[in-house]
Amino acid sequence: MAQPSGAQPSDDLATGYLLWRVTTRWRAAVDRAVAPLGLTHAQYTVLASLYGLSRTGAQPSQRELADFAGLEPIFVSKLVRALEQGGLLIRENHPADPRAVRLRLTDRGTDVVVRALGVVHALVAELTGPIGGPAGPRNRELVRTLRALLRVPPSPGGTDENGSAPMSQPTAPALTGQDIGEAEGALRALLDEILAGTGTTSTEYIALRVLALRGPWDPPAALHDFLAGQRQLRLDPPDVADLLRRLAARGLVRGVARDSAGPASLTSAGAALHTELTARIGATTSRLYGDFAPGELATVHRVLAELVARANKLRGELGTNR
Repeated sequence: MAQPSGAQPSDDLATGYLLWRVTTRWRAAVDRAVAPLGLTHAQYTVLASLYGLSRTGAQPSQRELADFAGLEPIFVSKLVRALEQGGLLIRENHPADPRAVRLRLTDRGTDVVVRALGVVHALVAELTGPIGGPAGPRNRELVRTLRALLRVPPSPGGTDENGSAPMSQPTAPALTGQDIGEAEGALRALLDEILAGTGTTSTEYIALRVLALRGPWDPPAALHDFLAGQRQLRLDPPDVADLLRRLAARGLVRGVARDSAGPASLTSAGAALHTELTARIGATTSRLYGDFAPGELATVHRVLAELVARANKLRGELGTNR
């Protein structure tokens, strides 16, 4: 549908033409972005919609999911079957309607969709950058315009990816674990993008940073236990040993074998690489946090630190009660 050079659609056709171009470009961009996670744009839409509906523990039917996502039920049925085969969601008999099925995400499905949301949020920021970003007044006005064109009422609690009105649910907390998970996914995806082409993964950089800021570690076993205890890294003890072994093979760390005399520390080459990567990351970090007031960042830091402390305390209490 390319236009001849110098030709532009007339005003009465421009809206449809430009909407078509934006949506086509958006779908292609999302397809490329979520492909490494084994998803298509359509599958992402279904998973993200199910994730949104499940935030308060709701288990929507397949029809409710189709209505929420703004997709045809028969299309959603095909997508759901493919996602079920991939181990990302589960279909269960609906207790109130023998002809219907209820849907819920598996643990793997939740992990995949949280990572995908981080990637797509970064794409949204890129798409809306020319008009001031997702939180800018021009983008908010654009959302209102698109909702009006779709005959969708204003969203009472934020917008969904497809511009569909959510079904009635209990009010969710202002901040949830899913929100924090989405933020973590977006930041991790950003870190991966910054480090692309450096030969160092985000997990390797984090290990270097732990050694730079908290090291040296004596005995080295304490470093292994610390990294394995950082759940956001998703590393078990053998993974930690392999990670540190790789860094040692590159001459970046020394004394990191669990049973070595230690102390575990950076080599001069490791310290230099950490400094170089930190400077690269800092250039983007200043843009990421630049518009926040220091007081806002201090509040967020305080809340997150308190959440970590409370979560660890509750985990201990729940473990004691088993």
